[in-house]
Amino acid sequence: MKKIRSAALLLLACSLSLAGCQEDEPIPGSVDLTVEFDTGTVVIESAADTFTLGVEIAQSSAQRSRGLMLRNSLHPDSGMIFLFEEEQPPEGVFWMYNTRIPLSIAFIGADGRIGSIVDMEPCTSPYPQWCRNYEAGVPFTSALEVNAGYFREKGIGVGDLVTLVRG
Repeated sequence: MKKIRSAALLLLACSLSLAGCQEDEPIPGSVDLTVEFDTGTVVIESAADTFTLGVEIAQSSAQRSRGLMLRNSLHPDSGMIFLFEEEQPPEGVFWMYNTRIPLSIAFIGADGRIGSIVDMEPCTSPYPQWCRNYEAGVPFTSALEVNAGYFREKGIGVGDLVTLVRG
């Protein structure tokens, strides 16, 4: 009887703990599908070549929160650029909650140069708090997401220049 009561108390404590976490986190499936994005062109100048990508621009908090969630694919020469009003710290993170495709992300400094590149895998968890955080490792004012491996395949790396042309 004592083991049953202990197990019941443990189950109750776990249930209350999970319920408390879920109040502060977005409810799975509650992504705002009405968010719209402006478009533009990103030009990347590497040591070997210049590359052009069509991008969606995520500038508002709602746009940055939505990002590339719920997409089944991304055109090979396209991506999304995330713009921030203030420089973000090296501890700034991106995650892949509700993102279905593997991506690579370039964290870009105020000078327009790539400071770091990170490969990210989709998060299959229904709970955002269980998704891995991908840290920039450098201060950044923007971040460019593309299909996984794009930067490596094109020879794009740290120090290359990224320019956004709106419209």
